[in-house]
Parts: sequence; C-alpha cells; structure tokens
Amino acid sequence: MLRNYLKIAFRNLWKNKIYSVINIFGLGLGMATSVLLFLWVQNELSYDSFHEKSDNIYRLNSHLKMDESETLHWANTPFELAESLKAIAPEIQEVTRLYVPYGAYTLKIRNENSDKNKIGFVDANWFDVFDYQFVVGNSKDFSNDKFNVAITESKAKLFFGNIDPIGKIIQHDSLNFVVQAIMKDLPSNSSFQFEILAQNAARLVNPKDFADDSNWDNFNYQTYILCNSGINIQSVSNKFTKLLSKLREDKENKTTLELQPLGALHFDNTIQAEGLTPTADTSVLYIFSIIGVFILLIACINYVNLTTAKASQRTKEVSVKKMIGASNKSLFYQFFIESIITSFISASVAIILVFYGISILENLSDNHFSFRENQSIWYILVSITLVSVALTGIYPSILIASIKPINLLKGSNIGGTRNDVFRKALVVFQFTFTIVLLTGNLLIYRQLKFIQNKDLGYSKEHIFTVVIPRNVKNGTVIQQSLIDKLKKESSIQDVTMSNEKIVDTQSSNGGTINWPGKDPKLSPVLSQMAITDNF
Repeated sequence: MLRNYLKIAFRNLWKNKIYSVINIFGLGLGMATSVLLFLWVQNELSYDSFHEKSDNIYRLNSHLKMDESETLHWANTPFELAESLKAIAPEIQEVTRLYVPYGAYTLKIRNENSDKNKIGFVDANWFDVFDYQFVVGNSKDFSNDKFNVAITESKAKLFFGNIDPIGKIIQHDSLNFVVQAIMKDLPSNSSFQFEILAQNAARLVNPKDFADDSNWDNFNYQTYILCNSGINIQSVSNKFTKLLSKLREDKENKTTLELQPLGALHFDNTIQAEGLTPTADTSVLYIFSIIGVFILLIACINYVNLTTAKASQRTKEVSVKKMIGASNKSLFYQFFIESIITSFISASVAIILVFYGISILENLSDNHFSFRENQSIWYILVSITLVSVALTGIYPSILIASIKPINLLKGSNIGGTRNDVFRKALVVFQFTFTIVLLTGNLLIYRQLKFIQNKDLGYSKEHIFTVVIPRNVKNGTVIQQSLIDKLKKESSIQDVTMSNEKIVDTQSSNGGTINWPGKDPKLSPVLSQMAITDNF
C-alpha cells in the first residue's frame, strides 16, 4: 500500500510541474530563511555555554557611584583584589584575571609588524577556569613560563604560514613572547575572541606597568571567579564589597562589587567591558524569533492555499476511489504522504539555500557558522521540517479526503462555506504579515541610509588615523618626526594630533574637574581629549 501511495504522489508531482515547483521552492525558501534566523538566535542565546563549568563562572563587576545622579558600571576591578578574594570566601575554587591592552598592540613577527591583533593578557590559571581546545601543546605548556603564549590556528597560519610555530618568537617592544600552544579557532558564541593569549606576569615585568596596576585606584582588570555550585550571589558580592572598601580605605563606600553569571555577560549592555564581543539585546532576539516563526507560517499557508485551490482538480480521483470502496482514512494517508514528500524535497532545497546563505549570515552578523560541525543547524532543520509536515499536511489531507461525490453532483463547494472562510482568513493573515515585514524593511533601510549619509561635521572619507602605541620609547620624538614627514607629502593637506580616536573616546575623568558655580555634590564623569591647535 505504501509503495502505491508513493507512486501516486510522485506521479502527481510530475504531472503538475509548475505547481510543484512553486510549492516546493516557496516552502524551501521559507524553511531556509527560518533556519538561518533561528541559527543566529540560537547562537546568541548559547554564548559561553560551551565551557564545561559555565554555570559556576562569574565576572566581578564594579559599580562606582560618582554622585547622586551618576554611577559607572565597569567590568573591571583593581589588580591586587583577586589575591585577597579566596581568603574570605571558601565558596571560591579559582580566581583568574584578564587585561585588555588599550589601543593598538603592535607585534613583530619575522621582522614584519602586525598591529591588527586581538590579544588578551591572562593569569597562568586561565585555562583552569575556561575550556579551550588545543591543536598543539596544552595549558601546562602555556603556564610553564610567563613569556609563553597561546595563539589560534588561523593566527598561526597568518604569522608563520606552513612553518611549525612552536618555539617561534613574537616581539612587542622589549618583550619576547614564545609560542608554546596552538588553540582551535574560538567558536562564534564565545565572548573572548582573542587570537593571542599572553600572561599578565610578562606584561608586569615593566616596573611602570606594575606600579600603575598595583594602585588601588586603577580598575584595569576583569576578574573571573569559579565558585562552588549553589552559592548565594548576593551574600558573596557583599563580602567582596566590604573587602574592597577595607583595602582601599574607602570610608564613603562609593564602590559596590557584584558577581555576574558568565551566561549573562552577552546580554548586559549596561556594563563597560573592553575586549569582549558586543552585547546582544534580548528583545531583538525575541523579535527575530517571532519573524522566523511567521515566515515559516507564511510559507506553509502559501502551500495550504495552493493545495486547497487545486483540490477541485482531484475530485474525480477521490470520487472514483470512494465509489470502489476507499475509506476517508486511506485517502488521508495518501494525501498526507504527498505532503510529507513535498516537505522533504523542500527541506533538501532548504539545505542547499542554507549552505550558500550561511556566508551572507556570517557577513551580516560578524560570526562564523560551520555547516558541517554545527549540529544545531541539523536540529533546527529537522524541527522545522516536522513542523512544516504538520502544518502543510493535516488540513489539506483532511479536506481532500472528506470530499463527498454526492455533494459535488449537487453543486456544493469542496469543504463547504467554512472552508472558504478559513482560506480567506489565511490569505488575509499572509498578506497582512507580508505588508508588515516589507514596511519594517523599508523603515530599516531608510534609517540605515540616513545614518550612512548623515553629515558628521568632517569628511570621514579623507581622514586617516595612525595610532602610536602608548608605551613606545621616545614617543614624543617619533610623533614629531612622523608629523614632519607627513606634512612633506603633497597629497596630504594637514596633520593633527590627539590622545584619543574621535570615534572611540575612552579616556574619562571624574570628580576632579571644577568650574565657577559648580555644585559641590556634583562629580560628573567627563570624556576628554588632548589635541593640537589645528585639530
């Protein structure tokens, strides 16, 4: 019987080629779009969950109250604080720190400079808290010496080509780092997208850096804590706050410390955190999830409407089968199998579209998705296919199987008046949501076009920025020499200087700026730039 159903189904699809192509491609396109949307949403919701101990890892955030109206929310804490935390909290298993260099961090590899480097400085026990996959070497090779570094596969390929990178030197000013471990490229749902991991101990060899970081007024390090299961977050946070006030001799208690679960980092845009991936807005994720569901619904409704519209052409087939004894149940199975076949062919089309569409998704989201390795793609695709089978198969199969030959002879519609109302409701829903989507797309397009063409007050197409590392020797001499040489170039109109990039001003000052008539209780945080007179 099943073989007969399959034969009839394929024969019917082949007989109505144009109708079949429209149905299959329309449903496949809807499925592919939904898969890509759900894949992105799933990737955002699963940030940092691949770490085995992710449920017990927390970041220690700082809330600095500047005055009654302003509080700074930082992911940073003082360097020395980490050493004192375990002593007062038996709930802690490990404490590790992350330092993100300010500005460009220039490295020299095989006598060539590289300034586009995502480098993070971590404590030697970083890999005891976070999980990384090593291609060559391991965490012990990294922690054996403070000048050892671990780099990703892609960075190793970029720096050294086909040469074995183990033991090779990477220079920064007077520091010589040694490559001792190669990590797999980090998954796209990791907050720590560092291509190079070096040790804090190596950076702090510089006495000036060590003196600066040892100052309790400098909040330069992100502190991550591995705790026991089931801790009282508020209680432990209060302990840390009291400890910090005591160590800093802060009698006013202006700074509050708070533990934040690792899984919440990616969704909190109130905390200033350097070097981590941009945060996500959960409301945006919900909106895109709803859009994904409705796009799939539209594709299924389109299929249902086309199938029910074609039902009148199959009345003769159904009538003859019923006259020779076919039951409604057997006819339902026949048409439902046709829907299953159509859905699975559409799923095959969707796989092809997803395979080629992933590169577009990667460009739009700035993430990497592996079609072969990412099992989520297959879970989402199978789920969507099953949902499509249910939505597209049940109603049309019941409708066609319920055709009564005697009613057709009387001139009645297939399914009666109720079917007409239901089909009209589906069409109204389909067109309404389509109009909403198109209107939303138009608004977003116009908003983006406005942002791209807005006059910013300067000609950004003709301004170039050169960043000089903060700790470079003879920095003032180098700056002046660079300015003199640039001004001699005929293609350059003028050269100016500032201590900050104009699109990313990170320097700020709080509590020490005064002006006539200032309220003594007011201590605003102000961003500042030091510029030359022709700026």
